[in-house]
Amino acid sequence: MCRLLTAWLGKDGLEKLELIMEAFVKSSEHDRYLEKASGGKSLSHDDGWGIAAIGLVGGKPSIIQHRSIRPVFDTESLRMINLIVGRLKRYEEAVLLIHSRKASRSEPYGEEYLHPFITLLENGATWFAHNGGADKLRLASLLGVYPWIRVDSELLGYFLMEKIGDCLGEQEALDQCVVKAYDSSKEFIPSCNGFNTGLMMLLGNNPHLYLTHWVGQPCSDQVLLDYYKIATFRIADSLAAGSITILDYLPQDSSISEITILEPGLYKASKTSFVRLKPY
Repeated sequence: MCRLLTAWLGKDGLEKLELIMEAFVKSSEHDRYLEKASGGKSLSHDDGWGIAAIGLVGGKPSIIQHRSIRPVFDTESLRMINLIVGRLKRYEEAVLLIHSRKASRSEPYGEEYLHPFITLLENGATWFAHNGGADKLRLASLLGVYPWIRVDSELLGYFLMEKIGDCLGEQEALDQCVVKAYDSSKEFIPSCNGFNTGLMMLLGNNPHLYLTHWVGQPCSDQVLLDYYKIATFRIADSLAAGSITILDYLPQDSSISEITILEPGLYKASKTSFVRLKPY
């Protein structure tokens, strides 16, 4: 169980970035949805965090990435976030993917197991973050890896990104490759587990951002269905989407508008819209 945030930020949105980051940090520190889903046993996503971003200056990309085993609301983490926010504000535009982790007892624990997970492509790279669970044993078998030193979301991401890379190698269009890869990946999501993901890509000089929201079926557990909801909102000239808890901590600011709850599906994000490529 984790919290996730994606954003495509223009210059005005970057100037308001502290509002988004503060809401994300607070949503990770005290999550009433997690508290309810865990029967009061947990309320914080405190097993580390990670961020990846692509900044653009003069049409050329610059990468920021950082992962820490400290909770995202830890004092040292807050200092690092302030440094990263300051750096991001130097860009003309930026694509952002951030994740805070609540690790299952059955999953490995440590910095190398933190999202986003990165895969290099022939002409770029992909970053993947996931809120939910996946069938680790099946994925490990398909990928030919030892399961107990891997995280389920990590293997799901590697499977997905491998499918995209193979598809692009056959010269198919990017959006179509992403749709096909996600279609192949859905089968590994158990009932009542989330398939909430952020996929950030850099191909050549061009960033791309995709987002999914879905809960494995059948599932009639309304508490979990609520926990996995994704909210989208506009901030200044930019768009962001993230775990529902973020709405509890967004301030009353005139730059924040158009708050909606995302319908299940695969979306392509830009600074101006979330376009659903496929409903789920």
